[in-house]
Amino acid sequence: MSGALFPEKPKSPVPPASTATLPNAGTSFFAPVPVTPGSNTGTPQSAKINELRSRLVALQGEVSARNANLSELRQRAAGEGALYRIAKSDSATTTPPNPQALQKAQGALDRFAAATASLDGEMRIFAKGAAEANKLMNESLAVRENNEADQAQLNTLRGEITQTANQLDALVNEISNEWALQSAFLAKERASLAAQGVTPTATATLAAPAMASAAMLSQPAFVTIKFDRANVSYRDALAQAVSTAKRRKPDATFDVIGVAAGLSITADSTARAQEVANTLATLGVDTTKIRIFSAAGAGQRFSEVRIHAR
Repeated sequence: MSGALFPEKPKSPVPPASTATLPNAGTSFFAPVPVTPGSNTGTPQSAKINELRSRLVALQGEVSARNANLSELRQRAAGEGALYRIAKSDSATTTPPNPQALQKAQGALDRFAAATASLDGEMRIFAKGAAEANKLMNESLAVRENNEADQAQLNTLRGEITQTANQLDALVNEISNEWALQSAFLAKERASLAAQGVTPTATATLAAPAMASAAMLSQPAFVTIKFDRANVSYRDALAQAVSTAKRRKPDATFDVIGVAAGLSITADSTARAQEVANTLATLGVDTTKIRIFSAAGAGQRFSEVRIHAR
């Protein structure tokens, strides 16, 4: 048959590698509530109230100074994320993908990762401020036997401390969720680039595994990842869990225990612990805050990795 009558079907273009949706940057910042001036009535309670008021003003000033840095980090992450998406799209214009464009994408993604890690640092600062506000409230509740003037000032101050603490708690939650979404995006896109042959940027070296003690194994794990099938997907869930741990304790450290199924430690269970620890590092956890351990579980059918947050 003539090709003019029955032309060959054109080859379908190779679809570009999909890019995960870039998380939206947060918009909240710390807007300090005005602190009402007070007067010294000459009582010990009044002196304590004035001290608490001064500390609240100082705390608000310290936290407010971080707003500009928070805004800059958000803008940087958004900018590098956009550059990454453009470069990755450009790489798909040729088959095989354009290597120069892929390297550009890798560079933008690395800079996005740095901004994400810095965002975690900002979250810790705001969380520290929230903890300090809660401490001020506890100290204010210990002020008793006030005269009428002192009590009126104390009630006003408690309201302002409460507003400050609530705002900081809400901001910490927003930044924490923002960080978790960015970390999940980062993990997916690193895996996507790796699938196209791009060598990931090396992460800091983690220490070799140590033997887990019986006391460690007796404690309930914060997260348990069971490797009971091939290709267990845990990055997104792990990102959310790490976000929760850091929200509760900004300076949290993580013990990663690879538990082999059987009576002895295996190379496979150790490798899985290393893999999970490396994933923690890609999610922005400082490698100095990650410890790796190995253990054997005689009663287990499958190997698992347990993560303890301290």
